Amino acid sequence: MSLVVGCAALPLPFPLQHKEPSTAGVPFAVLDDGYTDYVGAVHIHTTYSHDAHGTFEDVIRVANAQRLDYVILTEHNNLRALRDGRQGWYGGTLVLIGMEISTHDGHYLAFNVTEEIDRKTLTTQQVIDEVNRQGGFGFIAHPYFKKARWNDWAVTGFTGIEAYNVAHDSLDENRARLVAWTFTVPPDIFWLSLLDRPYDPLRTWDQLIARRGRIVGIGSTDAHEFHLMGLKFAPYEIMFRFVRTHILVSSPTLTKEGVYDALRAGHAYIAIELATEVNEFLFMAEDGKQVLGIMGDEVAFQPGLTLTTVLPAVAELTLFRNGEAVDHTIGQSWQIPVTQPGAYRVEAMRHTKPWIISNPIYVRAATSTPEEKEKVEDGR
Repeated sequence: MSLVVGCAALPLPFPLQHKEPSTAGVPFAVLDDGYTDYVGAVHIHTTYSHDAHGTFEDVIRVANAQRLDYVILTEHNNLRALRDGRQGWYGGTLVLIGMEISTHDGHYLAFNVTEEIDRKTLTTQQVIDEVNRQGGFGFIAHPYFKKARWNDWAVTGFTGIEAYNVAHDSLDENRARLVAWTFTVPPDIFWLSLLDRPYDPLRTWDQLIARRGRIVGIGSTDAHEFHLMGLKFAPYEIMFRFVRTHILVSSPTLTKEGVYDALRAGHAYIAIELATEVNEFLFMAEDGKQVLGIMGDEVAFQPGLTLTTVLPAVAELTLFRNGEAVDHTIGQSWQIPVTQPGAYRVEAMRHTKPWIISNPIYVRAATSTPEEKEKVEDGR
């Protein structure tokens, strides 16, 4: 995908309707990164789980209506939807089936698995190893959820972490306000008021990267959709807009393998689209002539290396290096000369609310040893 955009003044008030992004004002042209941006919702529960009221058909209806390219269902400790033949295309949405495993040390999202796992007799590390043995991969789920906090950070072999989980990083932290909501406030305004930057998960993600190398961050809905007295609480219609995980795939055709390869590689970013949709976002390393890497990639430090960020609308941008904020601007595009190696990622906010969180680009020293390169490649 490629964009040509420019800078402008930050508009007020905060828009609560969906709009096509503006590309007015063009200070520079952006190289094509060669990837297609697909948008989806990750970590979804239906009546295949014991604690959800929304149905599989409800998920399909909402996903199609919101033009999601893919969704990943992760029912609690079961693959019944997979055995029922539910995985596949429904209209324009690819439905993939994983599961959320309740381990002894917290919950673990398992993708691309085909067999249920005896979680009660296995240690947490053995559960992760079994997911990998099946050809799958996984993410530590809602690490700071009070009822299922992740307790074992010594485990290895996991792909990433939920850097943002709606159900636990926003809704669970605002239970009193949810109970007090009288429905007199428009839904979009109310749900947006619950949103805050997920400080603890982001800090932990950055710390894991510093210790282990590549760790992928995703944004998860953890949607269940509860029904009571004819009303829907935390409905799919809201949850699927609350957070989406965009993936970058080097193909104009989306497949299961394309989704999973992108998530494994960290070719992904988190977008909170309650107020402003994201149809394309770029964060890449380039030298003015060619793209050297995108989110999730490792590139060698060299003279002239530049990080380029392009957004679909004006936002407040912060650049992080190794978990520390190192630069800041307001705009729709940003070119940053790289002066030293590190793990670089970008966060974009609109009117104090988080909007986009990128996965890092890993800039390694040109003299990295084979062991250091292997650490980044293996996510250790």
